[in-house]
Amino acid sequence: MLLLMFLALAFVGVPIAYAMGLSTIVALIVLEVPLAVFFTRTIASINSSSLLAIPFFIVAGDILTVGGISKRLIAFANATVGWARGGLAMVNVLASMLFAGVSGSAAADTVAVGGVMIPAMKRSGYDPGFSVAVTAASSVIGPIIPPSVLLIIYGGITGVSIGALFIAGVIPGIFLGLMLLALSWWIGKEQVGRQGGFKIREVLIAMRKSVLGLVLPIGLVLGIIGGVFTATEAGVMIVIYALLVSMLVYRELTIREIAPVLIRSTVLTGVLMLLVAMAAGFAWILAYTRVPATILGALTNLSTNPTILMLIVVGFLLVFGMFVETVAATIITVPVLFPLGETLGYDPLHFALVIVMTLLIGTITPPLGILLYICAGLGDVSIPKAIRAALPFMLILVVTVVVVALIPALVTWLPGLM
Repeated sequence: MLLLMFLALAFVGVPIAYAMGLSTIVALIVLEVPLAVFFTRTIASINSSSLLAIPFFIVAGDILTVGGISKRLIAFANATVGWARGGLAMVNVLASMLFAGVSGSAAADTVAVGGVMIPAMKRSGYDPGFSVAVTAASSVIGPIIPPSVLLIIYGGITGVSIGALFIAGVIPGIFLGLMLLALSWWIGKEQVGRQGGFKIREVLIAMRKSVLGLVLPIGLVLGIIGGVFTATEAGVMIVIYALLVSMLVYRELTIREIAPVLIRSTVLTGVLMLLVAMAAGFAWILAYTRVPATILGALTNLSTNPTILMLIVVGFLLVFGMFVETVAATIITVPVLFPLGETLGYDPLHFALVIVMTLLIGTITPPLGILLYICAGLGDVSIPKAIRAALPFMLILVVTVVVVALIPALVTWLPGLM
């Protein structure tokens, strides 16, 4: 009843956070549980020091976008691979990989990169649907390569080290980017030919101009590995770094522009915190009615093979992520699945990345597909055409998740150096 009411409310257009909150309240009344539980559980879920990192990374990403770092990273990507056949498609993916290291948000990546790359690809003769699809698919990399708002939320729920989760996302994020680069080249080379020759001088010039953005994710990873700062402290440092670079070096951010940046970041943080709070109450109902134990028992009855169970979890999350917003889906499913991972002996970092990467596929698949719809709006492309063009990218995302699920070393090797 809880799930059906939630899906019905979401289907008729009630915002996801309110749909979860209303469903939870109704469930508490039916179960004759005091409504005070709703307020204690929701407030407790956001009263967490680990979640303090979220507003800092959101502010830093917005500052660096307004301050000129995004266009410099795109220029570097263009100089590096833009000369090849289908080059702009690869530039799109590479720019998303680079921007992922300073943003941490898939939506921010979509707007920052897509706002520039989709019009540029259309002007160069690429199919509009393909331009939209490659932008949406590459934006999925944002919450995987550190910093990542989604991994911060995961760590806040489970107690798994956020710093370790950040490090664990590096290789899977790069691997996904390489897979998307290969597919973008394969499809794009049939649409637009070579744009010119490779010029090392242009690459070096673009690298010099964008070096302050390129070193940021490297410094973040090394700082966490070396124990110099925690994930939350890293967020504070990146905000300071972003202000210094944008105002004193690039000089593209003025005092007057800081207020709009803070307002946008505050609104986005408020939306995320509301989702976290409402989903925490929703997840408490599932735990109270022993749904995790029931699912755990059902899965272990199907098979005792950890690999088969991992693939079953991936299949379940693929379907669930198609209907529920990613942050909400993470908060709802993680309390259910995390005990399963512990019981079956999965590495907590490996299981975390499999869950997050699988749920992110839902951001470009209908009926939810929010990133695909954003890109379709940016490219003035109909939704059916965008979905058709995105099908190969959906397939490559699924293949990548399966590979990561079957090869834990892709996730665990780098954190093992900590």
